[in-house]
Amino acid sequence: MLKEYIRLLYVGLRELFWVAVAVAIVGGGVFGFQYLGDKKVVVEAQQIERPIALVETVVPEIWDAPLPIRAEGFVVPHQQLTLSAQSGGRVIDVHPSILSRGLFSEGEVLIRLDDRAERAALAQTDAAITATNVRISQLEDNLARAEELLSRQVATQTQVDTLESQLAEQQANLQGLQASRLSAEFALDDRMVLAPFDGAVLSKFVESGDVIGVGQALAEIFTVDELEVTVPVRQAEAALIPRLFASGQARASIDIPFATSIFRWSGYVERVEPQLDQATRTLSVTVRLEALMGLVENGTIVDRPSSDAPPALVNTFARVQISGVKKDSLYRIPTVAVRNDSIWINDNGKLANIDVRRIHVDGDWTFVQTTDLNNSARVVLSQLAAPSVGMPVRDTSEMISASLEVSQ
Repeated sequence: MLKEYIRLLYVGLRELFWVAVAVAIVGGGVFGFQYLGDKKVVVEAQQIERPIALVETVVPEIWDAPLPIRAEGFVVPHQQLTLSAQSGGRVIDVHPSILSRGLFSEGEVLIRLDDRAERAALAQTDAAITATNVRISQLEDNLARAEELLSRQVATQTQVDTLESQLAEQQANLQGLQASRLSAEFALDDRMVLAPFDGAVLSKFVESGDVIGVGQALAEIFTVDELEVTVPVRQAEAALIPRLFASGQARASIDIPFATSIFRWSGYVERVEPQLDQATRTLSVTVRLEALMGLVENGTIVDRPSSDAPPALVNTFARVQISGVKKDSLYRIPTVAVRNDSIWINDNGKLANIDVRRIHVDGDWTFVQTTDLNNSARVVLSQLAAPSVGMPVRDTSEMISASLEVSQ
């Protein structure tokens, strides 16, 4: 019995001990929380000033000239063909322009073949025609006398009919000879190769004394004063060129390098191919060179053409600029400044966003249309991480100006 009492007393004391420990822990926590709360330092919120972003800006350029539509190509002649003969034979004469790769005029004989046989045939035909004309003249006189005698009943009708038959036969023979003469003239003409236009010789394939066959290539010629450049133009750019499909209406300029210099030619759009290129989906626009304007430096003509100015050489690389439309409220700004059809500007030290209409992209420059820009606006070129309207900015141009003032 005593043992049971001692065991129960032990259990009760143990439970009482752990209750006291729990109460002590809770009381200590509450006391500690109150103590720390009384001793805490109150931290007041302070506004953090963001650093002012430095931005590079540029003044937008008002553009009141036609839009420049640029493309590149190579100078080629308007006509380039290979001369060939319609008959075979021995070459007896070659034009000096072919020997020296020089110039020639339309209608000049560039190649002459041995034509002795053709000339003999023509002379023989002329002789036969002359003899036939004499025979016809005699028959006409005899017929006239026979008809007179018949009227006096001295000659018979049979005699008259015979003379008429002979005259008709000779006249038919004359027509045949005249046709033969025309054929002989054609054969003689085929012994000469004439220049089809004013031009120059690009290459020659025969020498005097060579024997050639029908259709054999003799020389390659081209038009010197009729040169052109064919360039690809995208549909969006073609839509910006007024009167593009009216031959000779759209104006252009062509820059052609010669050694270390660049010469500018005036020109015009002569034709546009009626179909899109299957590979590039562009239009092929052909620009005809018109006249040499002068020497170009930094995009500006600095010297007018002189008598010793170089010509536009065939197969020379050329840069073409076709005059596009003119639009109101048009500005030229760097392409990097246009972001999603809008631009950021520095408005008295704060960012402002302006919507623009993108009209044409010309490499590093973009032409935009807007009525919200003024003469004092400066377009932001710098790429900002998180730009927002009203965000304070500082222009790098102001810092440069300040540094110059301090240095002075």
